[in-house]
Amino acid sequence: MDYKTLEPTSFQALGIQKTPGFDSTDLSFFATSSFVYLLLGTAIIGAAFYEYVLVGVYRMEASESGIRKSNETFKRTTLGLLGVFSLFLIIFTLNKSLLTGDVDLGGFKGVGGNFGGSVVSQPVGTVVSSTGSGGNSRSCESSENIITKLQSTAGICGSAVCTSLSNCNYQQYLPIIDQAVGNDVQLKKMIIVTMCKESRGDPRASHLNTSNQTYDCGLMQINQNGPCNSTTLIEPENIKANILAGVSLMKQKISASSQIYQNIPVETGPFSAYNCCANKTIPNSPSADCTPANGFPFSIPKWACPINPGEGDFNMCSVKSYACELSACMKQL
Repeated sequence: MDYKTLEPTSFQALGIQKTPGFDSTDLSFFATSSFVYLLLGTAIIGAAFYEYVLVGVYRMEASESGIRKSNETFKRTTLGLLGVFSLFLIIFTLNKSLLTGDVDLGGFKGVGGNFGGSVVSQPVGTVVSSTGSGGNSRSCESSENIITKLQSTAGICGSAVCTSLSNCNYQQYLPIIDQAVGNDVQLKKMIIVTMCKESRGDPRASHLNTSNQTYDCGLMQINQNGPCNSTTLIEPENIKANILAGVSLMKQKISASSQIYQNIPVETGPFSAYNCCANKTIPNSPSADCTPANGFPFSIPKWACPINPGEGDFNMCSVKSYACELSACMKQL
């Protein structure tokens, strides 16, 4: 018989929804890594405490050898703690997701694309071909991990890392963006991060969608039936038209993504819809799988649900990666 505790257990606080037993399926990677980090942290703190106690004991001997041992032990222990803390800062800077169990190797990349494939910057006059218009990530987090994030103060995108703003030369297009968005500061930030995710600020970027043989073109990767022409994409009037088209498309996605969800950034709704979906799926609509009836604290959108995300590399888990990264990038503007 199963019993439901009124207060969360220590295991549940670590992201473990069940008490660990011999069934390995009870533990998520997030829960396991969190538990390991807790054990390591406890062991380090315990060892340091023991060493500092020895420092006091040696000092109490009031002898030359005791004082020497005390100083050496204090120095060794302090340097060890500083080393551990430095390692923590390095990992946190490179990819803080490793500290939460949400391993995302994309956090180590200096550059990257957006949902659909990677767009690479090339010399002027070169049409950029790629297998997609952004970085894809088929891998889904576990339901336990998503539930833990939803219940945290950081929210579902708390571990997201922004890489798209790196080496993105968007400043030269700010006059056009300002003219297009007016006084809407939020929309301006959304356009900037989307442009950087889609093309890295390269007006010559292009992508062939192999599924329907259409092309995504320019700074905002606007979809069209014919190939992107490198000689016209770099002309000023076409760059402006491309940005204006992106602003118009984003406004449509904002209007269509009016559903608000708890602990999920509002801007992720339009972001999830900007480059999704060819099959007419509305990613920001409520999920039929991730619901309170299935153990989730509240309703969440389709793009945030790891259950039945769809087939292929460009499924809803890719949409989540795309939307959460852009949300993280907005905080850096």
